[in-house]
Amino acid sequence: MSEEDLLSAQQRNRAQYARVASAYAVSASHAGGAELSWFAARATSVAPGLAVDVACGGGFSTRALIAAGHRVLATDLTPESVLAARQSTDGAALGWVAGSAERLPVSTAAVQLVSCRIAAHHFGDVARFVDEVTRVLTPGGMLLLVDTTVPEDDELARWLDEVERLRDPSHGQSWSPARWHAVCAGARLRVDETQLTRKRHELEPWLARAGCVGARAEEVRRRFREANAPVRAAYDIEVDDTGTVAAYTDSKICLRATKPA
Repeated sequence: MSEEDLLSAQQRNRAQYARVASAYAVSASHAGGAELSWFAARATSVAPGLAVDVACGGGFSTRALIAAGHRVLATDLTPESVLAARQSTDGAALGWVAGSAERLPVSTAAVQLVSCRIAAHHFGDVARFVDEVTRVLTPGGMLLLVDTTVPEDDELARWLDEVERLRDPSHGQSWSPARWHAVCAGARLRVDETQLTRKRHELEPWLARAGCVGARAEEVRRRFREANAPVRAAYDIEVDDTGTVAAYTDSKICLRATKPA
């Protein structure tokens, strides 16, 4: 990705999250789920040390790291998100910094743990982010990553990405598990664990959290209503007796990787 394209993607992200940061800080969807339980358990499985929480969003992953005893530097591209996360966090973090995932504000080989939860699909250059993870981790350091993932089937993956972008123009692309494994290998990270979990989203709160209203929201609803059978099955689309879309379910990849010693 060119620097111009990366900056354009980052500008879209800042514009989107500057206006909805407070909604994500109180998001019931982000406050729980099997993927957060997985994240918290893995955070406590390693000795407390210096951790960087990338794209901290509402601060839920930051708080899980603090609870596990880590000294946490929480970062996010959008200053409003950093502020919302900080105001929602009782535990003391080491620091709160506005900065991009593609250029982490950390010295080389300086941290024991890098984490990122439900954010990488917004990044302008995911591969550059993973390269940065390798750079800042100490030998033997760990990456904990959770993100929306898609089936290996291109049509099913494209359908979800398109409705995600209608809802939230800062959405980039959700990656399949195979693609995550490939980018980690390319960055010299050893994948030690991969787990998939399912997460149900009630449609109207999902739209409202991103500030998606009017014609764009109606187009998202239409696409869910008119989805074909493979899409309905893949995403467990729920339609009530009135023909209203109630909810859908996607998958999250929970990935633990290590920088070889």
